[in-house]
Amino acid sequence: IAQLCGVETPRVDGANAELDTNYEGKVAAVIETLEKYDFAALHVEAPDEMGHQGELEHKIQSIADLDSRIIAPVKQAMEEAGEDFRMLVLPDHPNLLRLRTHTADPVPYILYDSTRVQKKLARYGEAEAAATGIFEPKGHKLMERFLNL
Repeated sequence: IAQLCGVETPRVDGANAELDTNYEGKVAAVIETLEKYDFAALHVEAPDEMGHQGELEHKIQSIADLDSRIIAPVKQAMEEAGEDFRMLVLPDHPNLLRLRTHTADPVPYILYDSTRVQKKLARYGEAEAAATGIFEPKGHKLMERFLNL
């Protein structure tokens, strides 16, 4: 999609849709992009792919890797840079493990703003997201919310 829009898309050796994707290379590419531009987008396919495979343990591992090997280091780099920033973390679509395919269910997301006091969540998932009462029925409007917080 980015290439079709004329946006720079760095190549990351070892990036794939599996558990052994090059997470660290992806983080380096995001940080490098953020040094040049005000925006970067990163797609990690492993959680979706593990859902298609019906692999519960691997799906859990892929989500843990996303948190510890992508989100945490990018957040740390932004904090160390001393810049105000926002992060929007979400799947591109639901993929229920028991069905092994995509569904039309609402997509849970986290919108983090470094300038705002944050409520701490003990967990993040579909049930917790639904309990917030925050829902965006039109996915494209989520980007407006992200940019105009």
